[in-house]
Order: sequence, then structure tokens, then C-alpha cells
Amino acid sequence: MSKFTDIEIFEILKKAIANRFLEENSAQSENISDWKGQEITSFQDDLFNKTKSTVSEKWFYTYFKSDFKKLPRIDMLNLLAQYCGYKNWAHFLNVQKIEHFETDKPKNDLIIEEKIELVSSDIDTVNHTENVVNKIKIKEVETSKRANIKLRTVSIVTFVIILLTIITTSVYFAFFSQREYEFCFVDADRQTAVTNSVEITILRDGFTPLYLSTKTGCIKFKSETDTIKMFVNSPYYKQDTFKVNLHQYNQPEKLLLEPDDYKIMLYYYSNSAKDLKQRIDKLNQMIADNALIYQVYDNDFFGVEILSKQQYINLVTIPTTSLKNFSLIESENKNGKIVKLKFKIQQDENDK
Repeated sequence: MSKFTDIEIFEILKKAIANRFLEENSAQSENISDWKGQEITSFQDDLFNKTKSTVSEKWFYTYFKSDFKKLPRIDMLNLLAQYCGYKNWAHFLNVQKIEHFETDKPKNDLIIEEKIELVSSDIDTVNHTENVVNKIKIKEVETSKRANIKLRTVSIVTFVIILLTIITTSVYFAFFSQREYEFCFVDADRQTAVTNSVEITILRDGFTPLYLSTKTGCIKFKSETDTIKMFVNSPYYKQDTFKVNLHQYNQPEKLLLEPDDYKIMLYYYSNSAKDLKQRIDKLNQMIADNALIYQVYDNDFFGVEILSKQQYINLVTIPTTSLKNFSLIESENKNGKIVKLKFKIQQDENDK
């Protein structure tokens, strides 16, 4: 097995992956490098169903459909080996070594016969021939013994390497994959917890994106990668991106969000300001005359309704108890005016 390169070993794994997929699925080709479109999607789904994780389409093209110079990361190799029925990548390597070591044994009988023929052509008597053959056999036995000793030595060294790999991998995943991380979002100006709706997208190399949301200001999740990216979006705060190194994690980690003052003012004058005239004047100043205003409904009859500027102002300035459930979804500013606005007024449970 030592004669195999890393690329050749990975090619063996690719064939095993294709065979495993074709046990329960179909594809136009048995060669995984020829798969595309729906076949790749079906493989991603099957991989997730069997291992609770998957690979991206970009990763698939990089390692299954293109030439590459080095193997994927160990966590990806472990994932693919598990898909094929092995415990991990080290287990797969060990099985392959056992299967291929037999092909490396010397063919002693063939060598002996060839040497006997050469000796026979040069000797004069049968006795001399037998003596030469015996000497050759003795040398072959000694050579075979040395080969067996070398093979045992290689086997022991290989076993130690595999054992160390398994231990290292187990320690790594015990520390990272089983650890839960908590992040809390804080208003950068007020140093208070963000209690509005926050939508979070977490990107991890080699994994599908993780989508989370919170109205309490904190999220919890597990990660098997060292570095992640967070894309954060909230109605009253500026969109932001955080790159987090989990090696430097301190529980719980606080992330500051910059408030969008214009959106906060819009929410205040649409909902909280007590002076009716002041609310009307401020909303007239803030909203463009031709602004696109959408009200979103949570029922089976209406999805979205388009309002004029005046209809919106009338709606939010008429004192009703439902305004306490006003929720800003999205707004867009241009030249100091709101040109796009999307909101909803959450229906009370008692009104349903």
C-alpha cells in the first residue's frame, strides 16, 4: 500500500463513494467525476441523510470534477469515509493497506525457476546443478526472511501512525464538534441587549450555511470549524459581518451592532411619540411623496398591501391598541428621505 500516492488513495475513495450512492440512487454514469446538476444535488441530500452533514457544490467540483494537488481536510475525509461505511479516514486507510499488502509479496518460486535455468546451462553434471539450486534456495529463504522482517516492521510503524492519527482526530473533535458556542448582540451606543428581531447567517468552510434568528439577543450553536463568518441583519441596526476565530472564544461572546438612527426615528414616530401633531409633521418630513410602502399581513386572505404616504400616516397616527404591535421589516433611504418601507402590525392572539 505504501506504493500508492495520496491522489491514488483518494481515487479509491471516490469509487467507493460512487458505489455507495448507486446502491440506493441512480446516475447516468458510474464515474462520480461525470455527475452534474440533479445528480450532485441528490448526492448532497444522500450524504446529509447518512452523516447529518454535506459538501457544497463548489467543493464537489474542486475535488470530484477537477485536478487537485493535495487531499481535502481531514474532517472532510472522515465525513466521506463514514458515508462509505468506515469509522473515519484512518479506518479506510487501514482497510486498504490490508487489502493491498498481499500484492507486494515476492514471487520466490518464479525467481528460483529462472535462476535454475540459468545455472543448468553452465554446469556439466546433475549433481553440480543440484548443489547450485540448493544454494539458490538457501539465499531465497534468507531473502524471504529479511522481507518478512521488513514487512512486520512496516506494519508496526503503520499501526502506530494510524493509532496516533485516530487519537489526535478524536481529541480534536471532542474539543470542537461537541462544544457549544453562545453569542449575544449588544447595541453599540447604549450598551444594552438587542431585543428586536435579529437574523443571522453563519458560513463554515465545507458545510452548508447555518440560518438562525433570535428576539432575545443571543444565539447558541455548535461548530466543527475553527473560523466562521456571521452575516447579521436586524430591522433597526445596520447590516454587519463578523469573522470569528473560535480559538479565541470567551463564553458568552458579545458582538456590537451599530444602530440605524433613521429607522429608529421612523419606528418612534410611527408608534411611540405621544404628540399627534409632532408625529404627523415628522413622518411627512421623513417619507418621500412617492415612497413605496408595503404592509405585510399574517392571514390567508391578504399577503401584502401597498399604501400611499398619506394612508400610512393616517394608519399609524390614529390611536389604536394594535399599534403597540407595529414592527418595521425594511426601509430604504435616498437623499434624506424614506423611499421604501415595509412593515406589519402583528395580530394579537385574542383577535384571531
